[in-house]
Amino acid sequence: MINLRFLRRLVRRMMTQEGRDRLSGMARRLVDDKKPAYSESELLARTEEFNRAAEAYWRSIAADPAGRSHAFNKPFSTVKDTGAILYRLGLVLNELDLGVGHIVLDFGAGSCWLSACLNRLRCRTISVEISETALSLGRELFATDSRLTADFEPVFLPYDGHRIDLPPESVDRIVCFDAFHHVPNQDAVLAELYRVLRPGGRAVFAEPGEGHAHSNQSLFESEKTGVLENDLDIREIAAKARKVGFNRVLLKPYPDPSAITVTADEYQRLIEGSRRIYPLDVLRDNLRHFYLFVLTKGEPRHDSRNPRRLQSTIDVSAESSVLRGPAGAKRTFHARIRNTGDTLWLHAIHPAGGYVGLGGHLLDDKREVLVRGYTRASLPRDVPPGKSVDLDVDVDLPEHRGRYTLQLDMVDEWIAWFEQEGSKTTEIALVVDSYPDSRAPHRLAAAIELLSPPPGAAVRPGSPLRITLRLRNTGDTAWLNEPFGEFGAVALGASLLDELGAVRSRDLARMPLPRPVAPDEAVMMDLRFPAPPIPGRFVIKLDLVDEGVCWFEHHGSPTIAIAVQTNDEVPDSLAPGTLLARIEPTIVENALQAKASTALCFHAHVTNIGNTLWLSALKPSRGYVGLGAHLRNADFETVEMDFLRVMLPRDVPPGESVDLECRFTTPREPGRYVLELDMVNEHMCWFADHGSAVVGIELKVS
Repeated sequence: MINLRFLRRLVRRMMTQEGRDRLSGMARRLVDDKKPAYSESELLARTEEFNRAAEAYWRSIAADPAGRSHAFNKPFSTVKDTGAILYRLGLVLNELDLGVGHIVLDFGAGSCWLSACLNRLRCRTISVEISETALSLGRELFATDSRLTADFEPVFLPYDGHRIDLPPESVDRIVCFDAFHHVPNQDAVLAELYRVLRPGGRAVFAEPGEGHAHSNQSLFESEKTGVLENDLDIREIAAKARKVGFNRVLLKPYPDPSAITVTADEYQRLIEGSRRIYPLDVLRDNLRHFYLFVLTKGEPRHDSRNPRRLQSTIDVSAESSVLRGPAGAKRTFHARIRNTGDTLWLHAIHPAGGYVGLGGHLLDDKREVLVRGYTRASLPRDVPPGKSVDLDVDVDLPEHRGRYTLQLDMVDEWIAWFEQEGSKTTEIALVVDSYPDSRAPHRLAAAIELLSPPPGAAVRPGSPLRITLRLRNTGDTAWLNEPFGEFGAVALGASLLDELGAVRSRDLARMPLPRPVAPDEAVMMDLRFPAPPIPGRFVIKLDLVDEGVCWFEHHGSPTIAIAVQTNDEVPDSLAPGTLLARIEPTIVENALQAKASTALCFHAHVTNIGNTLWLSALKPSRGYVGLGAHLRNADFETVEMDFLRVMLPRDVPPGESVDLECRFTTPREPGRYVLELDMVNEHMCWFADHGSAVVGIELKVS
């Protein structure tokens, strides 16, 4: 029965101008949906016009804060469209058959959001876009998104609408997402895409289909911006693709995600075999409006960037089945590796991964994994399926004595270990039966623990300091302690730094170990050394030194720092600070002449130019200062070390001087000699050891 009230309302509405316009539009679209928006000749004639319109469109987007936000946040820009975009994107990524390190051309990249997704999948992207403004948005996106990496060298390539500025066969994959229907010169573009694609590659397109050009949104965009909104005919696309050289055109018949939904009962009947549940008419109608098609260039080629079956055999020579030696020693084994899978192994190292090498996991005697990827060895060349390669592999024995297992496996870097794909591993026994020592160390490391508190208050310059330490050998090398100071002997050393960290003295103190120390052993030490010789704030850095080899710090071993402050008190020669002197002898013509075994005398004016009080004594005693001389021959060879000694008549504070009368007996052998004058802190040091200048006097004996 007809509802007369409803019919009257419908007639009245259609009599209005708005109703007539709506009815006219509906009729026009019913007709227009059956024909393309533009003829092919019109498209070619207006190519440059459409290209300019694309740049104007992206300029308007970039100038609008909301538009920029939409471009940067895609595909998550709107709740309404995100589900459908991600659904289609998943289909596209599946059909691209990507591999890590693949070079992917993103054609019609827009703001490069899809290029950003591919970058996160460890692909190198080339974003091709006719609009420079769109590419500038893409560059900004890559520069500001911390999840993206420049290691894969993204390229932003302007496009003139005719030729892609790339060499032939230079990209592994091509993707075009909602962009090809904007292209007026489709034949030329397909030819360019075919030219730059490598053999075995594929181009994947996700595009709207029939009726797109006449949708309300498309009509609005065309009228407002002048951009091309065109319908695609899949039969025409297939013919054009085959004409330029693509060997296959494949389509994915997936409906729009909102097209088909069934109830739980219908779903159960569907999987049980009912043919009445799935609405094929809805599917067919939906497929007209969304195309996902793939163009292939020859047969697919698979390498370790996008592998299929990763399988290998690893054969180790009999003499390499057990590797024995001291901890940390380097050993070499020989292995023959065969590619028994169906994937070409690439050998060239790439930051994205996808290259194959030999690896090994270290297991303990209970077969528990200690270190995954304990060793790695690169292949010398690419290895096709069915081919073999020989490797000589160096491996460092573990740092502690015991029996270990090295489980060898091939690894496709950043993708998988072959064992995860069902390939068998091979094992080598590692036996560590001893430790290396400090004459030929492997890893020098120590834990230095301070057991006594550092000085809490300022101390007098040069006063003695005492520190108690525990030293633990945390490396894999035994420390030898003798002979002290000789090559390979380990000692405890102290360096003096100022408060800014500058080194004032590399060897403030050196002390031998009380005994040899094996790995994991510890030893106690009392270190004695003088406080810094001048007032100020200092840092004493403690480290172990392998004499003639290195400081442990050079192996990454941690040092320990102790803060010390010295006051402005005057030190004395019992606990000296800076020992410096100026010696001025009084000699006629700077020479002494006499017969052998003759008594001679000269005078010397000595000034204390250091910061230490020189203590005087009647005879040489520890910590008391005197003037001494070494006797050297004409070749400056030492004849007698302590040829002369003159004790001070009184204590000499810093800045003061004293006159000394120096008496001695000439040598018994005639000749030309040199008296080398220096001050001496008895039983402690010569002043020259602190940088004080010595003075030479010529002595002629007849």
